[in-house]
Amino acid sequence: MTSFLPSIATSEATPLAPAPGHRWLAVAAMLADLAFETDPMGRFTCFGPGKVLGQPAAALMGTELAGLLAGNSAEEEALSVSQFRAIVTTICTECVAWHGKVWLAQPDGGSAVYRLALAPRICGTSVTGTYGLLFAMDTPELTLPDHNAGHEHDPALTRNAMLDTETGLWSGRTFGEEIARRFDRLDVEERPGTLLYLGFSRVRVKFRSAIAMRLAEELRDVVRPTDLLGRIDETTIGLWCDGMDHLTGGERAAKFCTSLPALLPEQPIITVGVAPRWAGSGEDAHSVLEHAAIALRLADMEAGRAKEGTTTGAWRVWQCD
Repeated sequence: MTSFLPSIATSEATPLAPAPGHRWLAVAAMLADLAFETDPMGRFTCFGPGKVLGQPAAALMGTELAGLLAGNSAEEEALSVSQFRAIVTTICTECVAWHGKVWLAQPDGGSAVYRLALAPRICGTSVTGTYGLLFAMDTPELTLPDHNAGHEHDPALTRNAMLDTETGLWSGRTFGEEIARRFDRLDVEERPGTLLYLGFSRVRVKFRSAIAMRLAEELRDVVRPTDLLGRIDETTIGLWCDGMDHLTGGERAAKFCTSLPALLPEQPIITVGVAPRWAGSGEDAHSVLEHAAIALRLADMEAGRAKEGTTTGAWRVWQCD
């Protein structure tokens, strides 16, 4: 998403720092460069303690977050604001979370890239705005103490984490929990959903992290705000799509197989497993994840049987016998 210069708005006085009921901000501010809350229009209503994008907190209170996005032209700016407002609206109406990369304007006239995470702020039965976290992408990442060295890829640590440390996507465990939250609503609305597993196992180990990070960025740019992304394991990324059936899922898988390799390091072969879930089927998240894994294995076997020199991957749709 592109971004642009701030347009400062005004609003009624609201807390500039955590007050009773906002203690999460104090904790979140220890983990992120900025923790904040907004109203349903995406306007700041409260900040965590500490710096606020290099500006006084009072100057930004009531300002729309979209107004801080930075773009190269007026056309890009208008498009970015429109797209970002649509994301905030979707979060508040669909009660879903979103995270992605944004460029924000700086007080010196420049811009910087941030990782932004937004989640619905719920009071009673209503969504009253969003919770937000900003992470500066150009800030060196903190590392664990030396006694944890050598365990960066420990499967146990990966399973128990909320987010994948390399890509910023949901971890495999959390991804399964997040898609399970969708099932009741989809059943009531009588809509299907489809899970896609994108695999790149046919690459050398030393390139896997780089490919996973780049693939995550490419997918963030093309998925809908309501879609979910997660890193299932070292060479598999999951994509859940509300309302998508097996036919559309297959079309999307075929496009991924042909278009993604050229955008990734080493141009790896991409294989895709597609697992639809039909409304009222009673299938739980574990079953859907297992079906996607089976379909991915079948696709990988098909890719392995391809003629030498073939760079196009394969995709398969899981179906019950």
